Amino acid sequence: MLILLGIASLLGAWNINVSGFVAGLSIGGLAFSLAAKDSLSNIFAGLVILVDKPFKVGDWIICRDVEGTVEKIDFRSTSVRTFPQALVYIPNSIITNTSIVNYSNRASRRINFTLGVTYDTTPDQMNQLVEKIRTLLLNDKDVLNEGLSVAFTNMNSSSLDIDIICFTTCKDYGSFVKVKERVNLNIMNILKEVGTSAAFPSTSVYVEKLPK
Repeated sequence: MLILLGIASLLGAWNINVSGFVAGLSIGGLAFSLAAKDSLSNIFAGLVILVDKPFKVGDWIICRDVEGTVEKIDFRSTSVRTFPQALVYIPNSIITNTSIVNYSNRASRRINFTLGVTYDTTPDQMNQLVEKIRTLLLNDKDVLNEGLSVAFTNMNSSSLDIDIICFTTCKDYGSFVKVKERVNLNIMNILKEVGTSAAFPSTSVYVEKLPK
């Protein structure tokens, strides 16, 4: 580009009309800049990702409708391996212009579910259930005491509901599932110990008078 500009200046110094030549350079430069716009934006976005480090290789992220593990970060794109094992290449310009959810950067993971028990559960049994489940979670080495909540919250159509919320220190999905499995099995033992059972959707039909 510098050489072409030097030639144009030299021709101009010799009183040779170079307006057409300069116009051609301008059009060519505009076409080149338009063609390279996306690539340059991806390169600058890649530099931003490398400097800011919103995620790193191995992190579990969600970008728009893509969820998976980061495998590679290039200057032009970021490679994400989805859970069905498809490899998705996301342009870096898209990543820097949208919200990114990085699950690997969180300090804890939440366990939140509702335990429904049958309507023949007595108030005393309900109190025992709530206290035993709360004690179980407080004594679990992988469950944080902060943010823990166990409460009888709702009389549903076919169950008495106990809302259970707690946070586990396990960050990766495999360990998290193991903790949930252990908690669920212990709650099943508590249900058996108290003498009640989990509810399931049901309908009761009352017949006021039987036909003769």
